[in-house]
Amino acid sequence: MPPAAGTPRSTGPAAAEPGAASASAPSPSAVPAAAGAPMPAAASPDPAAAAAWRRALAAWLARHKTYPETARRDGAEGTVELRFTLDRSGRVLAVAVSHGSGFAVLDEAAAALLRAALLPAPPNGAEPITVTVRIQYVLTD
Repeated sequence: MPPAAGTPRSTGPAAAEPGAASASAPSPSAVPAAAGAPMPAAASPDPAAAAAWRRALAAWLARHKTYPETARRDGAEGTVELRFTLDRSGRVLAVAVSHGSGFAVLDEAAAALLRAALLPAPPNGAEPITVTVRIQYVLTD
């Protein structure tokens, strides 16, 4: 099972890494799903820049995620896998649910998190990249 926070994978220049675990109050955990394909040689940022970007992306996801009240009330939990494309400035161009949680309300909340978002810009002004993240919704005591 994925870590408490999500973990991003990138099919472009960089990938995000796990973020902090969720607080003790009921809240979703989100982070980019780990991994990533190698960057094209022309656009390869240094490893430190790529790692810093992954941390910044994970932190952004953690700060902006929300747990839908109806899902919280109904006790719905699950993991949503999203695939999104962002431009060199960090603007999300497209987002799609690549694997749903089994709860439409959680899937929509996860997609809404990234829809038209302005994320941290990828390192070295990379051309549009596609990233996969897992947003985990877990109710905790």
